Amino acid sequence: MRRTGKIGTIFLGAALLSMGTAAAGASAAPDTGWTASAKLYEVHTWAGQAEWGSDNGALQKATLFRPRSLAELPDGRLLVADTGNHLLRALTADSVSAFGGSILSYDESGMPVGAYSDGTIRDAFFNEPAGLTVDATGNIFVADASNNAIRKISASGQVTTLAGNGLIGTADGKGSDARFYYPSDVAVNASGDVYVADTLNNAIRKIAADGTVTTLTAPSERVVQYLPGAVETSGDYSDGPIASAKFNEPSGLVLDKKGNLYVSDRGNNVIRYVDFAAGTVTTVAGSKPVYASDSLYADGGYSDGTALAAKFDAPEGLAIAPDGTLVIADSLNHAIRLLKDGKVSTLAGEGTEFGSNDGVAYAAHFDHPTDVVVLSDGRLAIADEGGNKVRVLEKYGTPSGFKPDATIQILLNGELVKSDVPAFARHGMTLLPLRSLGEALGYEVSYEAGTKTAKLSKDGIVYEIREGISKVEMTSDGRTTAINLPGAPGSLEGRLFVPVRFFAEQAGLDTAWDSSSSVVVLRSPIFQ
Repeated sequence: MRRTGKIGTIFLGAALLSMGTAAAGASAAPDTGWTASAKLYEVHTWAGQAEWGSDNGALQKATLFRPRSLAELPDGRLLVADTGNHLLRALTADSVSAFGGSILSYDESGMPVGAYSDGTIRDAFFNEPAGLTVDATGNIFVADASNNAIRKISASGQVTTLAGNGLIGTADGKGSDARFYYPSDVAVNASGDVYVADTLNNAIRKIAADGTVTTLTAPSERVVQYLPGAVETSGDYSDGPIASAKFNEPSGLVLDKKGNLYVSDRGNNVIRYVDFAAGTVTTVAGSKPVYASDSLYADGGYSDGTALAAKFDAPEGLAIAPDGTLVIADSLNHAIRLLKDGKVSTLAGEGTEFGSNDGVAYAAHFDHPTDVVVLSDGRLAIADEGGNKVRVLEKYGTPSGFKPDATIQILLNGELVKSDVPAFARHGMTLLPLRSLGEALGYEVSYEAGTKTAKLSKDGIVYEIREGISKVEMTSDGRTTAINLPGAPGSLEGRLFVPVRFFAEQAGLDTAWDSSSSVVVLRSPIFQ
């Protein structure tokens, strides 16, 4: 049963490597082009290793354990709720450091043990810290899940308990009189009100600025017999007025510009919207929940498309991009999804397939991603909980000193493909001199001047292409196939030019066109 949540070679692009401790690219406009198209974007590992641990230091050696939530600090560092270690950690461009909390001890199986204590940031203890948020004055709020409390870290570094006292319960009240049950996320508005995803109470709670806790939504009365003779209460599903709406393990929160609340309703596999002005809760993405008679949770699935027909599987952390796009960590689909203009799409990850490889957005794999945050420079940071890593989605990297110019330039895995004659476009194709392209892509190249015929060979496959003929003959295992091109290759200044995209894709490379700088981007889909 899922009663405490669905728990499941470092490479940094040029942009990240040049980033300082403060927010990168402060003088440049944030790049959030990924909300429109992910073709030019890549996923890299920022910090963490496959093996869990709590080591600080250089990114290449530092370790994390089930990092669950993220928040960007005012100084540009990334704050990480290192849930399995019961710690808060801070990431910069080149290191991981301690931020708050300590490991009390290790249990008999070698797992870190958390605790509960207020005090200075270094003396305080946490127990599975989860959701994070930062207010306008730099105060940090932490959903301290297994302490069943909401903690506050002041800008001066003092940790106090805002609400709850370590005991499980449902009681409203002020400060320590209130009770929570495994709160997973928090969000704070401009007035200082803190909203809480009180996950195992299946409720949305509110902590007013004076510390008074109220429950905004209705309790669930659904009882499930999950084994013969074994029953348990579970969450439920109902839209409508806020006070009568029902949730099933809400786990992710984010406030929009209107001060309304998006909620990842994990157990129902939908995204809900709490409109405080209208006083309503509505479902904005995900199919209407369907429960098996013996199931605590609605059936999950994976499909993009129209928002209310799309399917999720345990959606968790949420973020909102500057253009209003909602970003969703779809944890058990191991994918990052987008809700935009009434449609759901997959931004990164190969839906339902888990793994750890970095790569272009569609080819990267995640292992139970649980949170997302849009950084001030436009990149997207991702808590990859099951992989013990923090990942980052960013635009492709360019070599040092690279500048767009009046010509078409070609980058292969971040390096400029050199040619004494520049590429040009014709018939919808980008063309580059035969030998420059072929050798860069690892083909064996030959050319017969009399017939103006070129041959490129790789992995036992031979491609034959002729000037003025709009097809390629591919020979493999003794069989020849003719493949049509959009137009015929031609010559310029006595050089035969061949199509870049065709031969790059035949070599297994991802190809993309950056119209803003006239660059053809060629990449191995999976990074080593």
